[in-house]
Amino acid sequence: MLTSSFVCPATVSRPSKVSKMPLYVLRVCMEHATFRIPSLLSVAQLYGFSIKFISEDADRGIVVIELDDDEDVDKLLERGTLILPAGEKLPPDPYAKPSSDLRLTMLSTASRLLAQADSYDQLHAYLHEHPEGLRPYLDKNFKFFVEGINHRIPSSRQRKSIDAFEQHGYTGKAAMKDPEVEFIIYEEYDLNEAHSHEKSHRLERDGQFRQVYFCVKMGESRARPLIQAHSVKTRSYYGNTSMEAEMGFLMAGQALPAPGKIVYDPFAGTGSMLYSCAHWGATVLGSDIDGRQMRGKGQGKGYVPGVYRAADQYGVRDRVLDCMTFDITRGPWRRGGWLDAVVTDPPYYRPPSRPYELVNLTRDLVLFARWILVPGGRLVFFLPTVSEDYDAVDVPVVEGMRELKWGEGSVQDFGKWGRRLITMEKTADDDGARPSFDDSEAVEVDSGAKIPGHFQFRERYHEKFTPRLQPSSSAASPGPET
Repeated sequence: MLTSSFVCPATVSRPSKVSKMPLYVLRVCMEHATFRIPSLLSVAQLYGFSIKFISEDADRGIVVIELDDDEDVDKLLERGTLILPAGEKLPPDPYAKPSSDLRLTMLSTASRLLAQADSYDQLHAYLHEHPEGLRPYLDKNFKFFVEGINHRIPSSRQRKSIDAFEQHGYTGKAAMKDPEVEFIIYEEYDLNEAHSHEKSHRLERDGQFRQVYFCVKMGESRARPLIQAHSVKTRSYYGNTSMEAEMGFLMAGQALPAPGKIVYDPFAGTGSMLYSCAHWGATVLGSDIDGRQMRGKGQGKGYVPGVYRAADQYGVRDRVLDCMTFDITRGPWRRGGWLDAVVTDPPYYRPPSRPYELVNLTRDLVLFARWILVPGGRLVFFLPTVSEDYDAVDVPVVEGMRELKWGEGSVQDFGKWGRRLITMEKTADDDGARPSFDDSEAVEVDSGAKIPGHFQFRERYHEKFTPRLQPSSSAASPGPET
């Protein structure tokens, strides 16, 4: 089986001390590091601007990017769920304003980069040699903020670091409240040394940073509060398989939800993906083979189904088009080419209603998306795989669909197994044939071919992922377990 991958328009280059284009520093959380670049690329594609990555190391809490202008930074902050807050008060009600300004849950703070160096001496020398970057801010009332990444900086040295900037001729006054400009100093330390429990070691490495960044703060992501606001613990309706809030927003972001788009989840369950996509303005549609998952246990006249109750809680009830009960393999759809996105988490965790191997389900899901999506529409789904068995060729290749992937892809790692976030885009202009969803108990694997990492995943999960032998050139095709 062949594999196809595609990287959204963006480039990567080595850091430079001087750049003709403005550079920006994104302070990102360390969790879900492999989701960072795809999340940023999706926002760039949604709003139609280019982004150039100067640094993209997954083990660093800083991402340096190059953009055309400040307006593009505002667009990143609009969906910045992986950007971390830097101390300002968050809005008390994330739903009090239109949701189009809440996008990247991994992003906290975005700043314009004025200088970066290996030491403070080099940093100040650069600012003296290139004063034009700092000059527009010297007469403004200011505030300084110092943060150590992977390290806690003693308050005494924070004060010393701030005082050293007096040499650059500030004429404005310090203003802790309502400053005209806020400067941020980031000291970035090695992640591998961040977990020492010895106080003496932490003190010894203080000041031994990898890089120091001097920036002007531009804004903070207002999307981080969504994680708490959409917490499953406080949701009016949820189940054992409800997607956690942060992962739900990361997944939904890949579908490019926006007003005027229709997003469908064929395995809706308790509706987690519906809420995330609807929050960003999309009209959502869900279905499931078990209607009880969407309705809940209540009955009778006046009972509001669970999915609708949760949608009311999040203020998106008017964007839920409908929730229907049917088997996706026997769906009612009569025509294709009308959905903007299909976002789902296939039910690998529970037995199917009939023999339906996950390998075939994954293949048929891609074929279904090829048929029902509009040109340029996206399919986003989680592919559970045994870590030691996974390979890029495990992702189905279908004519008219291409995978969008950065590096090795985005994965939620649980040790012996993981969930890989697969994003595919419809490149075909036609709808193609409607998928038949035919299946058998046996999965055809060519003699000598690698067995996909998600083959017989349910059985492997209950067997605690005991190792299995890959077929040799003379091995017979595997059939169902007996």
